[in-house]
Amino acid sequence: MVMMPPRSAFNISRAVVFAMVLREMQVRFSSRRLGGVWTLLEPLLHLVLMMLIYAYIRSKGLPGMELPVFLLLGVLPFLMFKNISLNMMEALEANRALFAYRQIQVMDAWVARFVVHFCISASVLLLVGFVMAFWGGYDLTIRAPLEWALAWLVGLTLAFGLGMIYCTLAEVMPESKSIIRLAYFPLYLLSGAIFPVWHLPSSVLDWMALNPWLHVIELLRVDASISYPRVDQINLLYPAVWAAATVFIGLGLYRARRLHMMAA
Repeated sequence: MVMMPPRSAFNISRAVVFAMVLREMQVRFSSRRLGGVWTLLEPLLHLVLMMLIYAYIRSKGLPGMELPVFLLLGVLPFLMFKNISLNMMEALEANRALFAYRQIQVMDAWVARFVVHFCISASVLLLVGFVMAFWGGYDLTIRAPLEWALAWLVGLTLAFGLGMIYCTLAEVMPESKSIIRLAYFPLYLLSGAIFPVWHLPSSVLDWMALNPWLHVIELLRVDASISYPRVDQINLLYPAVWAAATVFIGLGLYRARRLHMMAA
């Protein structure tokens, strides 16, 4: 009888995450009514609504970037970051029964949810971008692909760190979920996702620049177009510090509360 070598902790965790990703995909697209349809409709409705509003106020274009491209690089990234964090917040309730198996940890549930919602949102972004480029004729060439990818990395890291904090906070105070969800509406308005910020007064921008999402969204546009206006308050270091801090705090809270989260 051939004895199988023992698997490392990394291999076990990778297998667990893969299985949980498949489970999350099945729940997302099979069990929930219109789950897959809503995944595509949500960003499309946001884009169409904002284009209608801009058309109504007779704003047909923006300096350095066409309006649909401007909204594509603002609305869809923000929705991706928001959905990752808020869905990680629900990871405990959705996977409570699975924690009876000692191989499955809370971190596995977080990583699985991050992977699932990143893949779904990225697929929607690529699909909409493909349609806009090949059927709409819009220029979606990325001017600085490395800097653009780095801005994505910072934004995704920040979303993951916030997701860990939200989930831990919701485990201690379940009523905080509603507050966190409501907080994303003003963040949506203050992140520059739906309107250009470079025409605002400097005093207003100084306050808005405290929001790290504003830096990420604007950098995605700046790195995509050589002629898109860049304001002095925008830089990558500020959201990167936020991303590192949220991940550090999230991991600290996870280490302190992981046994409580799995046993609750």
